[in-house]
Amino acid sequence: MKTRHIFIFLSAMIALFLISSQAIAAPQQLDPKATPPGLAKTPEDQAEQTMGNSHGKHENYKGTITAVDASSITLALKDGTAVTVTLTAETDIKILTRKNAPAAELAAGMTVMIQAIRGDDDSLTARKVVLIPGKPAKIHRAGIVTAYQAGQSITIQAKDEQYYTFLLTDETKILPAERLDLLVVGARVTIICPRDVSSQDLTAAGIVIHPAVAEE
Repeated sequence: MKTRHIFIFLSAMIALFLISSQAIAAPQQLDPKATPPGLAKTPEDQAEQTMGNSHGKHENYKGTITAVDASSITLALKDGTAVTVTLTAETDIKILTRKNAPAAELAAGMTVMIQAIRGDDDSLTARKVVLIPGKPAKIHRAGIVTAYQAGQSITIQAKDEQYYTFLLTDETKILPAERLDLLVVGARVTIICPRDVSSQDLTAAGIVIHPAVAEE
């Protein structure tokens, strides 16, 4: 009888130990409706968190520049509408590999992508303006040389009576090479220039020197 009592007591103790162990090891059940720490509990809280973000909500626009100055830029969008966005000192303007380029390097006709923030007054302020480069257009401009600085620049008066200045580099080819001495003010030339859409400057890729009138 005594042995039986001891056996029952030990069995009860083992059972209690097993139950306690399972209770300790069991994972804590989470209330699926409970809000995880750090997240907004209500739409109002979420809105407050968004407003607390200095960047706010972004709106992206892609289009062709129709007007630009130091304070604003206007785009013609694909759907036929237009949008004007404010430029500030904090606006990051990226032209090819250059960041923080000046707004003066943007011009009508360029295609850009703008990341903007809409303010409480419904105005748009640009955070980023990124130039989307297009295929350079090759320009051929024929005329009379009115100014020439070897290795620096050349200015011609074209048939339309307008004056055009082109930058010269070490890569600028002068053709034919034997007429180099004829490249002076008054010479008739044709300038070959691939237009770089990322710059307002025209750089001559080649200068074709026409023979003097006396040689014709």
